[in-house]
Amino acid sequence: MMDQQTHRRRRLLLIGAGHAHAGVLRSIAEMPMPGVEIILVSPSPGVPSSGMLPAWLAGHYRWDDICIDFPSLCRRAGAQFLLEAVSAIDPDASQVTLASGAVLNYDFISLNIGPTLVPPAHAGLKLIPLRPLYQLQQPWQDLQDQVRQLAPGSKFAVLMVGAGAAGVESILAMQHALSVLAPQVQLRFTLAGAGSEILNGIAPIAAHRLERRLAQRGIHVVRNFSALRCEGDAVLADDGRALKADCVFWATAAEAHRWPRASALLVDKAGFVRINHTLRSISHPNVFAVGDCASWDTPLPKAGVFAVRMGPVLAHNLRAVFAGEPLLPYRPQRRFLTLIGTGDENAVASWGIVGFEGKWVWRWKQRIDQRFLAAHR
Repeated sequence: MMDQQTHRRRRLLLIGAGHAHAGVLRSIAEMPMPGVEIILVSPSPGVPSSGMLPAWLAGHYRWDDICIDFPSLCRRAGAQFLLEAVSAIDPDASQVTLASGAVLNYDFISLNIGPTLVPPAHAGLKLIPLRPLYQLQQPWQDLQDQVRQLAPGSKFAVLMVGAGAAGVESILAMQHALSVLAPQVQLRFTLAGAGSEILNGIAPIAAHRLERRLAQRGIHVVRNFSALRCEGDAVLADDGRALKADCVFWATAAEAHRWPRASALLVDKAGFVRINHTLRSISHPNVFAVGDCASWDTPLPKAGVFAVRMGPVLAHNLRAVFAGEPLLPYRPQRRFLTLIGTGDENAVASWGIVGFEGKWVWRWKQRIDQRFLAAHR
């Protein structure tokens, strides 16, 4: 139904169940915002922590163990949770349209929707994008069931397209899980990256350690493979090379959602929402955007740590705009810690030019991730 009510209270819309919005809701639960109606809109009630997702793929956690329960968090904060997807935003009219056709007005809105992936058409090929994260549960469970039921001596090939941190960590996790689950099957794993190097952006020594892990685990790495299209049971590169597989996971560079790009919001060339140092849209000051869906003057890596660090600044600034008070600037860190699990209760760390690995790094990573989840439950 069209939202035609006259606002007795001003309204804050939180679009997307991301790390920053979890922090905002936690802040509001601790210190309410009187006179403000708060609505969180998300297409999924339980959103997995991106940091813990690979450990779930590897079989170390159940799905519920890695998810933030946003309906429960909303109840604590006195906010309304809407299980809906957004299809459009009209920032000039301060309205969003939901997939159901309903229209919501807002006074201020915050976008924490992350990126997405749009793989090529794949008729006849089992292709699973790694984003959005909340859609991975059933496809991964179905694949495990399929592999588990294969006869002894059967062959099964898994291809990961995308050799960044997400692709590398995920294929190591999948290789560990499926090897334990179906030792009777001859499994083949391939990691295909578009460049000559994998894991760009982390310390070279850390990347080297992970490449060594891939080799030790029998995961074949294909370089300079710029995936173009799918044909039959293969993914084709722009140079004509083809990689065949029984299942393909798509983990290429993050892409912007279409509906913000289709609006009057100012976006960058890739379609991500341009924001200033207070996390506000450059074109529409009653719109905030954080995390991977936002575009900073100096581009930031698409890493969850930035959304987490933006959370407290966003929470303060959303209070401030309703109270007419000064906003705080967000100052992104110059270096950040990257922890990449190898599936087998080991992990590799990257900090600046330093890299190290071990079971203790894995335990360290689990403590960090579990602490974040516990704080929002």
